[in-house]
Amino acid sequence: MNNSAEIIKQIIIEEFSNLIDNMESDFKKNYDKKTNNFLLNQLDSTLVASMVFVSSFESKSGNAIEEVAQRVARLRYGNENVPSIVNPLGLKHKLDEKSVKGQLVVSNMDFHSDELRGNIAQFRAKNVATGRGKKRIESSTTQESIENELFPLYNKYLTNEIDTKPVDLAFKDENGKWNIFELKAGGDLDSSNAPSNVEKLLTIYVGMGVKDTQVYFGTLYNKDGEGNTWKGVVKSHLNYPSMFAIGKNFWNMILPTDVNFDDFVRLYHDALVEIDLSKRISEMLKNV
Repeated sequence: MNNSAEIIKQIIIEEFSNLIDNMESDFKKNYDKKTNNFLLNQLDSTLVASMVFVSSFESKSGNAIEEVAQRVARLRYGNENVPSIVNPLGLKHKLDEKSVKGQLVVSNMDFHSDELRGNIAQFRAKNVATGRGKKRIESSTTQESIENELFPLYNKYLTNEIDTKPVDLAFKDENGKWNIFELKAGGDLDSSNAPSNVEKLLTIYVGMGVKDTQVYFGTLYNKDGEGNTWKGVVKSHLNYPSMFAIGKNFWNMILPTDVNFDDFVRLYHDALVEIDLSKRISEMLKNV
């Protein structure tokens, strides 16, 4: 195993060890809450425990794997290009980097302007995909169209204050371009929250204040099976595939060049075996 692979495996071990520690500490409390739900109290306790686990694991594992993604990206691009405080304009601020969890974009644009939000929502709605099958026309929200139509909004909503907005992942690549991501586990959003996720990502893009920024909706795995065409309602709101990084394609953007996606999947499996994740989950379910 090469050095990059060893480091990645250790990253996964650390993040998922923290995950299972946190789950074990609050699992009984979450289980007890479910027993107060009369809709569930006729079910077998083992089944209820399993339901509580799945709900908690899906939420917390998404956060853990996002942490893995940020740390892996730093292996490839360096800490300075995957900063906790994303500040492409070099703005003066009083934020403490050590207190930032994840990544935070710093801007002198008003992220919270209702008028800005309205303009971005209008842009998204104007560019949605239409039709089906052979008659389908993909969304015209592209890297080019957001630069031409949305980027000018940055100057319109400048303020004298520093504003911030969390971003799932942001890094500067080998070509000096910023890449920002809205990350989901599988990306199986419904039609009611897909627009807001896209608008949040586009708002962050404008606030970055630099044209050389690429925007992506990313998923940590392909819910339709690696190698298959990914299906998701977000495709109605962002041009597919140019603004998407799905599963393998996402990981290949951030993995060190000497570790490929198949290597990463094996490392993930080996790491979870090493921390005995399955056994600890079984014990947790058995002891409620």
